[in-house]
Amino acid sequence: MLNIKKENIINESVQNILCNWEYILDTLNSGKRYENKEIIYSNINKKKRFNLTAYSIRNKNGIITGVVVMFKDMMNVYNLVNKYTGMIATYTFDDIVGKSEKFIKVMRQAKKISNSPSTVLIQGESGTGKELIAHSIHNNSNRKNNSFVAINCGAIPKSLIESELFGYEEGAFTGAKRGGYAGKFELASGGTLFLDEIGEMPLDMQVNLLRVLQEGFFIRIGGNRYINIDVRIIAATNKDLKAEVKKGTFREDLYYRLSVIPICVPPLRERPEDIEILIGHFLNTKSIKLNKAIPNIESDLYEELINYSWPGNVREIENCIENIVNMDGNVSLNFETKFFDKQQQNLNRNNLELELCSLAQLEKKAIINCIQKCNGNITKVSKILGINRSTLYSKIKKYNIILKR
Repeated sequence: MLNIKKENIINESVQNILCNWEYILDTLNSGKRYENKEIIYSNINKKKRFNLTAYSIRNKNGIITGVVVMFKDMMNVYNLVNKYTGMIATYTFDDIVGKSEKFIKVMRQAKKISNSPSTVLIQGESGTGKELIAHSIHNNSNRKNNSFVAINCGAIPKSLIESELFGYEEGAFTGAKRGGYAGKFELASGGTLFLDEIGEMPLDMQVNLLRVLQEGFFIRIGGNRYINIDVRIIAATNKDLKAEVKKGTFREDLYYRLSVIPICVPPLRERPEDIEILIGHFLNTKSIKLNKAIPNIESDLYEELINYSWPGNVREIENCIENIVNMDGNVSLNFETKFFDKQQQNLNRNNLELELCSLAQLEKKAIINCIQKCNGNITKVSKILGINRSTLYSKIKKYNIILKR
């Protein structure tokens, strides 16, 4: 653990190994306990951080005759804390589904850079799966057995974000926790720190973050010692950070520091081929989650699902399918209203086209629409339009209307 050979320390003073040994011994001599204290051990190669507990061994007269010292690697401590506080990556690339060329390209890129220590910037609209990609990169990397710590930069008050990232020492400010507080950089040591909604980070904090990324160490609030970081940074945003740089709301130097490896996740409307496979995927997963049979979806509703633009992207389609599973293949009124705006837009657009077209164009549109409604049954079409079959055929020929067989 300490990388010291036993022959090099037998009969040596403990002070030569633990620089703060005198303080530890004074604490024990005073009758106080020395438990769960964080120390930094330095050797020739590098510094390591440990959680240290020391117990005194006393004779019958109460005099200390020996001390038992127990070390715990702080990385193991943090990993244990993260395990029981949910700070682990739960998704892998197998959880992300799609078949479009754009989707496959993004997945191929994300897998390729998984083991790189370089910073990654994932950009995409809300609901496109940026967090799932961050989880998957971590779980596909050589850091997968260490912590994955996420922080939402837009959800933390400006006054708290520095302490959340870098932690603080005991007594750093009024209300500070006894024993201090380990920030997200410390908790993610050896693993991955996911900075979600990085575009919401205040400008003054962007300066501090940039400094840490450049120098590779930081100081806790109220502290006086440097803490080296071994963290892989993945950031995500639904904003166009280049545009934010031009507006002056995001630092240009931080943007370039974060976007060493940029990954752009396309919205669903740019990869409609993925909608059908997502519907099938969520029908399966939601049925298992809700302990219900996979429902049969009416063809009209299924067609609407396929043709909908999904402005909320994958998150919206996931919630919609959960609604359908709950309703046993039907859909609640709340979901039906999702399509109203789109249908109204189409209606308005069609009305506008009708207002601006000639009589011949109007006649052609009427014939085409009627043929579609009647599934190509010419007899029905002629009755609805009030013309005989021969006249209808002549107009079909005149307007070059193709009949589907």
